[in-house]
Amino acid sequence: MKLFSISLTAAALLILFPLASRAQHSHAGGKPDAHTAPGETHAHVAPHGGVVRTANPYHMELVPHPGELHIYLLADKNASVPSKSLSGTVMVQTTDNKTMTVTLVAGGTDHLVAKLPAGTKVRTAIVSLKADGKAINTRFDKLDAGAQGSKAVGAAYECPMKCEGSASSEPGTCPKCGMALVKKA
Repeated sequence: MKLFSISLTAAALLILFPLASRAQHSHAGGKPDAHTAPGETHAHVAPHGGVVRTANPYHMELVPHPGELHIYLLADKNASVPSKSLSGTVMVQTTDNKTMTVTLVAGGTDHLVAKLPAGTKVRTAIVSLKADGKAINTRFDKLDAGAQGSKAVGAAYECPMKCEGSASSEPGTCPKCGMALVKKA
């Protein structure tokens, strides 16, 4: 009887697993993106060269600059949400384990800026935004690792047909046309 119960549980998990994995995250039209879980660094190239995280129902991009952090809230097709509709703060942990909270200010029409003291090296940033009355919080870890080597985000493989959404950090096939991804030059 115990073996039957275990077998039944295992069969139920195997049947339900595909549904659970699809429910993790999807984009406009229900099409999955190149990433697998909310909050992970995306495999596709960030529009402004930073680090992209999921911030349901949006994406958030953090672009480190000397003495500043630029924050972009991204809607469908990675279009920036106008900064006039946003407000918020960023809590920063530095490489010397000090923390500070900085108020975000408009840095143009499409992003917010956190002004940091000179020489600040950021390890972790937790961004808290208000957009249309909704609270949006996103955590960016290991920001100091990107400064030591290559960019924190960047796809090494792409579709030879340059299909949108085909960029990936590992080999595979294009989700649009099915062609094998090739290493970027």
